[in-house]
Amino acid sequence: MVARCSSRLIFLPILFAIDMSHATATVSDAELSDYFDFLSRVNHYSPLEHAGSHGTLGVGIGAGLVSYAGPDSYRLRREHWRQAGVDATGNDTNKGRVTMGQVHVHKGLPWSLDIGAGLARDPSTDSKFIAGYLQWTIYEAFARPALALRGQYSRFIGMATTDASAIEGSVLASYGFLRLFTVYGSYGLARHDLRLHYGDTYGTSLSLSEGPEGEVRRVLARTTRSVGLQYQLLPPFCNAALEYSQFGRDPASFAAKVSFGM
Repeated sequence: MVARCSSRLIFLPILFAIDMSHATATVSDAELSDYFDFLSRVNHYSPLEHAGSHGTLGVGIGAGLVSYAGPDSYRLRREHWRQAGVDATGNDTNKGRVTMGQVHVHKGLPWSLDIGAGLARDPSTDSKFIAGYLQWTIYEAFARPALALRGQYSRFIGMATTDASAIEGSVLASYGFLRLFTVYGSYGLARHDLRLHYGDTYGTSLSLSEGPEGEVRRVLARTTRSVGLQYQLLPPFCNAALEYSQFGRDPASFAAKVSFGM
């Protein structure tokens, strides 16, 4: 009887330590960097438009999809992106890409200016992505390339533990051929302000190096490069576009849309 009690007393601290290790997990700097890189990717907005001006009569609305490479850290995705999921074989069902639907609108203004906005929703987190941009076409002429400058602001809202906003400026060039196709490319620089809240108040069990409860903030500068192709399905009122984008050395994203208008 004494031997049984002593053995239980020996194993109780071990079991308690194991239970506490599951309750609070320490996140490495590499996991944090990977998650913040992911946030900077999904916080980028592209209207999938070329460098030419739409003119004062130009107005349009479009819908499409955008696909980003997800973060490698399953724990941070589960805790903060709220995408927990394991199938019957024990595999993480959320590995791979994050895909969201988008809505785009644009309006042409005088002086070769265009304004536009975008809205997206992630169905797994119910978070919202909003963005707006202003584009100035510096040069365009018949049968010649067009050049433009674009400035934009984007933000993710609706997540309890994650905040992300970005300001970006880019230069664009485009060229139309065969009257139906327009190829374009852009190069930009974005400043991302990313914040991650953690602790009991926010319902997360992850322990970060900054302390038991609080906020981690990162301000990241990211270059963006993209190439795209627009095709006039029903000139000039219906267009389709495909785009490939690269963020620094991060994995690429892909986007597509169909728009109606001019």
